[in-house]
Formats: sequence, C-alpha cells, structure tokens
Amino acid sequence: MEFASRAVKSLVELHEREMRAFEDTWRRYAATDLPVPEAHGDENYSSRERLHAHVLFAARGYLTRIGEWLGRSVTDVDATTDAAAASARAAALMDEILAAYRRHLASVTTEELEPQKHKTRWGELMSVEMLLEHAVVHPMRHRIQLERLVESRATAKA
Repeated sequence: MEFASRAVKSLVELHEREMRAFEDTWRRYAATDLPVPEAHGDENYSSRERLHAHVLFAARGYLTRIGEWLGRSVTDVDATTDAAAASARAAALMDEILAAYRRHLASVTTEELEPQKHKTRWGELMSVEMLLEHAVVHPMRHRIQLERLVESRATAKA
C-alpha cells in the first residue's frame, strides 16, 4: 500500500510492530499465574482480560480520534466494548485494527500531521503526528510492564 507521507508509513509500521510485540508478551504473561500489575486506581487493571482489551481498545481509539481530527470518520472497525470478548479474539481484532490503520491513514499527507490544534481527551493540544506517536508508545509501555513481571518471576525462581 502506498502512503502519501513517509512519516505516517513509518509510524504505522512501528505501531504494528509494537502491537505484535505486546501480543507476544501478553501470551507469555497469560501462560503464568501472575496477577495483573498494581492498579494505582486504574480500572483497566481490574482483570487480565480488561488489561488486554485496554491495549486493543486504545489502538482503535487513537485511530478513530485521528479520523475525527482529519474529518475522515473511521466506522469500519469492530466497536465492541466487551473486554472479555475482545481479549478472547485479540489476534483477529488486532489484525482488523492494524489493517484499518493502513486503510485510513495511507492518504494522510505530511501537511496534515503538523498543526498542534487538536484537543485530546485529557485536554492537551496535539498534532496528528503526536497522537500517532502516542499510539506507538502505548503498547510498548504495557509490553515492558508485563516483561518486567514475567522476568521478575523468572529471576525469583533462579
């Protein structure tokens, strides 16, 4: 697929890598009896399925928000909010979301990336590029968090 912007293409590819790396780490974590990481008040840590779905739902959310910001609605991605159902079909849902990134972002131009005029849900002004970078980092942070848990168990057993 051709992209109008090399920056978008690179960020979409990085996002795909990080989502797949998260999913690989998730499978290793899910094979253990380790609890979910400490919640610190975050309801996304209320269960394994909820944490798993959180990463998937966030990936979908970044894409739909970018679509809103650019005036190109993203309505062709599974909109489920059921964490258990999303976690149970995570691989298929992830493939669907990642394919939608390519479909919807291939035509985004470099000029559309720059203006920091879009307000996030948490109140900050961002550019499309900044939100796309955030989408790359989000699964990375959760992957690292789970890797640390799994590694600490392995170290404790050694």
